[in-house]
Amino acid sequence: MIKAFVSATAGAFLLASSFGSPANAAEVTLRALGWYGNQPQSSEVERPFWKNLESSTGGKLAAQFRTIDEIGLKGFESLRTLQSGAFDVVSFQISFVGGEAPVLMGVDLPGLAFDFDELHKVVDAYRPILERNLETRFKGKLLAAWPYPFQILYCKHDMKGLEDLRGQKVRVSGSLMAEMVKQLGGATVTLAGPEVYQGLMQGIVDCAITGSQYGNSNDWFETTKSLNVTPVGGAGVVLHVARKDFWDKLTQPQRDALAKSMQELEARLWKMAVETHIDGINCNTGKDPCAGKKGKMTLVETTDADRARIKKILAENVIPLWLSDCTKVAPTCKEDWSNTVGKLLGAELPERAGGRVSP
Repeated sequence: MIKAFVSATAGAFLLASSFGSPANAAEVTLRALGWYGNQPQSSEVERPFWKNLESSTGGKLAAQFRTIDEIGLKGFESLRTLQSGAFDVVSFQISFVGGEAPVLMGVDLPGLAFDFDELHKVVDAYRPILERNLETRFKGKLLAAWPYPFQILYCKHDMKGLEDLRGQKVRVSGSLMAEMVKQLGGATVTLAGPEVYQGLMQGIVDCAITGSQYGNSNDWFETTKSLNVTPVGGAGVVLHVARKDFWDKLTQPQRDALAKSMQELEARLWKMAVETHIDGINCNTGKDPCAGKKGKMTLVETTDADRARIKKILAENVIPLWLSDCTKVAPTCKEDWSNTVGKLLGAELPERAGGRVSP
């Protein structure tokens, strides 16, 4: 793995150097690495944002932008690429780097939030912990944090609630999501996103978890009947992080300009998360307005019983599993989460996690 990363990092350096000399007259030209480019968040928002950075900052900064798939890296390599120095600003989905940065996952645990207002409060509460961990462990400066649409269930069978997940083979994309599905009675299967459509058709999986927009754009509605909108897999929170040494070299006016621009980008991407989540649900279930492809799925809303069950699994299974990894790299992980997100939600950590069971 180390050899492969060295090779990939060398490739990143080569591509970064291939940008050539900037044609603009900005005071500073930074190299930005975006997340996967096959998402509208990248093509419609982030790419134009970086292209227009020079004009939006009054010539203080400009940017040369590439997505992670354009340079041939995998998602789990994104945080390492930041440390390599090949790019000045890197964006990545937290769940892809949870193995080496488990502290970050504290903001995007499955079942933590059921709507975007609640999720926004969670992100704001945990932001100081994100900032501290990125700076001390990865020499990074947090610039923005935003979500994709919530990770929800596409199932081939008729559903009334999460109880109908029992005995079903479910595509998952992470260990914490897998734990949630396991506790709901499902059997977990790991498949890459592009493999899921065939997996559903061939019976390799009965259900699959992803965002409403991604599933719609990849035609999952053609092979499934029920769309259960309970967020059983988190929200795919993404961070934009600058190398600390790059940030420290900027003048104060340059930092202010970049910070202001990133705040505006974050706000636009939060708004897009809400809009595309709703649009994906509408399209999959054949309702208007719909900017994607219309399906005929049956919408399954979150019941009070399912919400309570998810919260119970979060407290008794998901959080302890996360903390078992988190406390290995950050001894204050439990205390930090309890004093921020836990306090916000009025949650007490269960006995397995070293706390008391909530009444």
